[in-house]
Amino acid sequence: MVLGGTCYGQESVPSDRETIQKLMQEVKQLQQRVQSLEDARGPAIPSGPAQAAKPQDQDSEPALSTPAQFTEARGIQWKGFGELDYKALDQKIPELEAYGFVPGSAANFYTGQFDLLVTSRINDKTSVLSELVFEERDAQTYDVNLERLLLKYDFNDHLRMSFGRYHTGIGYYNTAFHSGSWLQTTADRPLIMEFAEDGGILPTQAVGFFVTGEIPSGRLGLNYTAEYGSSDTIRPQITDSGDNVDENNGNHVNFGLFSRPRTIAGLEIGGSFYHDQVSDFSKGPSVRMGQTIINFHAIYAARGVEMLNEGFPIRHVYETGNLVFNMPAFYTQFSKQIGRYRPFVRYQYINANPNSIFNDVLLRRGPSFGLRYDFNDYVALKAQLDHTLRKDQPDLNGIHTQLAFTF
Repeated sequence: MVLGGTCYGQESVPSDRETIQKLMQEVKQLQQRVQSLEDARGPAIPSGPAQAAKPQDQDSEPALSTPAQFTEARGIQWKGFGELDYKALDQKIPELEAYGFVPGSAANFYTGQFDLLVTSRINDKTSVLSELVFEERDAQTYDVNLERLLLKYDFNDHLRMSFGRYHTGIGYYNTAFHSGSWLQTTADRPLIMEFAEDGGILPTQAVGFFVTGEIPSGRLGLNYTAEYGSSDTIRPQITDSGDNVDENNGNHVNFGLFSRPRTIAGLEIGGSFYHDQVSDFSKGPSVRMGQTIINFHAIYAARGVEMLNEGFPIRHVYETGNLVFNMPAFYTQFSKQIGRYRPFVRYQYINANPNSIFNDVLLRRGPSFGLRYDFNDYVALKAQLDHTLRKDQPDLNGIHTQLAFTF
């Protein structure tokens, strides 16, 4: 009996070894299948949350938003943004028609912008980014704009180069919040940061190239950006006169420096210097002046808190004569995430000289109050009240609701 029990115990050992060998063989086969699938798909582009850590990059998303993951098909990844707006103004004199809002109307619905952001990685260092926007105009017609088209080469963290059409780094907002209202807390952009094609007074887009990267600076977290390109700004007058202001821009240079201290997550302090030449067509296309735009910004976006502050001295100096215009502008915005709710308040100010090329803007200032409610990570509802004081015109009050979504 003792010998029999011993023999029985020894017979189970070969069976266990065979089972282990079979399991190891199956694991190897699964690993080979996973590797083959990854090789067929190719290298992946970082998704939204990874990009959100660097809001100053031209293809990044703001840290305070919840960007959706890219959808991938055959190595090409894309995201989409859309909106439905309802706006009402107590205007006596029609304002600019933008994003589908009909000037002079009591209120109306419009679809604003439909944005497709497409990226594709060529290799570990090279990628392509394109942003195509369908924007509503009069009588529910649509313009198709290639907002951005960039060939990007990331040599390392200290040198990242981009070539093509880009949003100028003329401040924080223009590079942190691209097209697509979903990305921003408010229903609209601050007027000073509005895209030029929709009435904004800054050169917000250009064709050329820019470089950006980190500067070895320890805990200070310094970053730089440098641009050289052609902005070619044509701006519709905000009073809806039907006239366009063609600035006939010369090539511009723009330099920016900002700090993201490692000891305070979400803080960014910096500025930029922009310079080009523009024409004053009211005096003739040959009348040229130097345009210098300086930006200062202090941003904090972390722990559910958003504080955006930017100031802009704009200086125009005519080449002949002693005529000089110094025009200040700024905005400040605060919001706080409370569960799915984010109440916000914003105050904006522009004081343009009546003899300048911004004579349709003049002095505009006033607050906005609102609330954003996120149903989930893909759909949000915004409600916003605006009060604008305008020089030589009645005060302007409005209500703006927006259903913004991403996919």
